[in-house]
Amino acid sequence: MKRFWMIFLAAAVLLSLSACGVGDVGGASSQSASSAASSQAPSALSQKVKEDSVPDSLSGLQKYLQGNASVTGTAEKMRADIIGAVSGVRYQYSYGGGKNNVTLELYEYDPSKLNAAAQKVLSQVRANGGFTLLGQKIGAVLSDNEKYLMIYKNSATDSGNKAYTDQIAKLFRGFKK
Repeated sequence: MKRFWMIFLAAAVLLSLSACGVGDVGGASSQSASSAASSQAPSALSQKVKEDSVPDSLSGLQKYLQGNASVTGTAEKMRADIIGAVSGVRYQYSYGGGKNNVTLELYEYDPSKLNAAAQKVLSQVRANGGFTLLGQKIGAVLSDNEKYLMIYKNSATDSGNKAYTDQIAKLFRGFKK
């Protein structure tokens, strides 16, 4: 009888662990959502928020990307001083059928007052497309005016999400250049 309960318990644990999967990894519904995402990718020609209607600030950049690149969710304030930035925010949201597949961090620098940490980070991003923080390499992009830094990750890799990644990078780079 003991053996029966042990097998039963092992089966129950195995069943409960297998229920904690990674979600839909490519079923029909996720493919149709991906197709819908590629038709929803924002176009640079049809910008809803004009660049000259927002201030040259982190909040202006946020409004610009929210209006033109479907950035959604609540901005979480980040410790910007660690990388020498004046301020920073992070968004985590879903795009193109994914579930919290996009993480977007935006940081603002004051080019006239760059401390040593800022100079180091910005020079590494210019040279390598990223910087090292606490031993980890972090991919990052500088805006063309070098006042803003973006750290962007999208765990979805279908063509709609790749187009979205390209579009958000293009909008970010060109902001207030």
